[in-house]
Amino acid sequence: MLRSWLALAGGKIVIRLSRLAVILCAWMLAASVVSSARADRPAAPRLLPERTLAYARIADTQLLVERFRETALGRIGQDEEVKPLVSQLYASAQQLWSRIEAQVGLPLDQLLRIPQGEICFAVVAPPEMRPGVIFLIDVKDQLTQARKLLDKGEELLVENGGRKEVEKVGEVEVAAYVGPDGNTLYELEREGTILIASDKELLRFVLSAWDGQAEKTLADSHKFNTIMSRCSGAVDDPPQLTLFADPVEIFRTVARGNFAATALALLPVLGLDGVQGIGASVTFGSGEFDSVQHVHLLLDNPRAGVLQLLAMSPGDSTPEPWVPAGIVSYSTFNWDLQQTYDKGGLLYNSLTSEGAFQEEVRRRVGDRLGVDFEKDLLPALGGRFTFAQWIEHPVRLNSMASLIGLSLKEPSQFGPTLETIVKKLDENAEKKAFGGVSYWTMKPLFRRPTERPDGPALRQPDPCVAIVGDTLLITDSSAALVEAIKTAAEPALGLAGDLEFKLIASKIKRQVGGDAPGMLSFSRPEQNLRFWYDLAAADDTRQQVNRRGENNPVFFELDKALSDNPLPPFAVLAKYLAPGGGMMVNDETGLHYTTFTLRRK
Repeated sequence: MLRSWLALAGGKIVIRLSRLAVILCAWMLAASVVSSARADRPAAPRLLPERTLAYARIADTQLLVERFRETALGRIGQDEEVKPLVSQLYASAQQLWSRIEAQVGLPLDQLLRIPQGEICFAVVAPPEMRPGVIFLIDVKDQLTQARKLLDKGEELLVENGGRKEVEKVGEVEVAAYVGPDGNTLYELEREGTILIASDKELLRFVLSAWDGQAEKTLADSHKFNTIMSRCSGAVDDPPQLTLFADPVEIFRTVARGNFAATALALLPVLGLDGVQGIGASVTFGSGEFDSVQHVHLLLDNPRAGVLQLLAMSPGDSTPEPWVPAGIVSYSTFNWDLQQTYDKGGLLYNSLTSEGAFQEEVRRRVGDRLGVDFEKDLLPALGGRFTFAQWIEHPVRLNSMASLIGLSLKEPSQFGPTLETIVKKLDENAEKKAFGGVSYWTMKPLFRRPTERPDGPALRQPDPCVAIVGDTLLITDSSAALVEAIKTAAEPALGLAGDLEFKLIASKIKRQVGGDAPGMLSFSRPEQNLRFWYDLAAADDTRQQVNRRGENNPVFFELDKALSDNPLPPFAVLAKYLAPGGGMMVNDETGLHYTTFTLRRK
């Protein structure tokens, strides 16, 4: 049943009312570029049923816009040297929009002014009601413009064989938009808020909750409150954007009554019924932070089945000696591999037969690598995994090289095992050396032409593997490997000694109360933006944009804007950017992931 009503909002009836759906999506996206007053009514969590399967909510578009303008990206857009380019791009967008303005019913600037407060889209499944969707948007004094959109949608509906009717929910008249297949959307306006629901009873529930007559709403849900409390950030500074989903209930609702219902019985067996929900939040311009994001996966305690495989644990997160200071991003986490392997084996064998898991590992991993996974590989790994990104010059579209590090317990004894694995994967692998470190180069899985007449030049990945210090290092760039080897020879020049990394690490340590997180990340937005800046400024890129502009109006306008307003010196942009970081902890409530970027004064 849920599928049919999801289709009502995003599939089946949208095929009939596709342009109306585009308009609704535009309302959602417009929240980042509009400002207005907040609606004086209960917030969305107090209007939605307690059994809400998923929702996305912007609490206040005015506050979101104000805060976004305070972020690095917002400040860059307002810089006097960047503003002409932004203004011309917006003018180009208005010109392109004018081509469909007659179909939508409003010019772009009026469309973007419609959202004036809270916006929320939710998928709900209250007891004894049909699952469906609820959408609300505060329009306040922009109601006239919003009505123009709805009128245009009604025209399209009639053209496609549908109709509009007027029905009553209690004493309130509502518009019923009936599709040619009989599916219906119900809509009304109350106190400057437009409500849309896929079922009349859902609309009735929202109205009763608005009047304070609903027994329980989403705001009374223990799952929702637990997750949102972990994602709330500062008490006096709630997030501007929140997300919530109950994946197990979604699966139960979708599976009920069809062939997938048999899979419901496996949820307790696999322990997946212990996934209580997941939520996320985004806060812009909060104190010393440019932005803060939280994600929380709420899990049962104690965990069972598959959830026991989540064996992330606190550990050392100091960058290894090989990590270059000039990386774009860095992430490292600690994991109890033996626990995951043992628990995974017990679970798999309980569903199949004794020894089946070990046989699968031997066949799928051991035989392919040419080693015994349980004896040669698993005991050799130290349980720490690191991922870093480094830019290989000259800058090309795929210049971002990856470095993957796996800690080794006894690196001096792992050499023969590694050579066996390399030869098994690529019999033509070539052994080389740099700075006293031996490494192997292998042929890439897919070869790319470095020069293409129909696209930008690309670098040719050259996969390499080496043991650098106590780390098994895997990369798709020999230049990145050489940089890592040079850094390992002079650790004082590595990321561990970098002042920006130390600053981020100190912030993370305070966030977790002094305990080591299971995962730590570090990022340099300046380096990342520099990559895209150099790519955008490259002659090859400009030529590609110019050529595509001959047949594409979007690229034509972009090329014209860049020609009329060349990019300012990179220093103009860099002065707004500060480093960022993140961490993940594995505690009694589940997994919690936090990322943040500092704000440059």
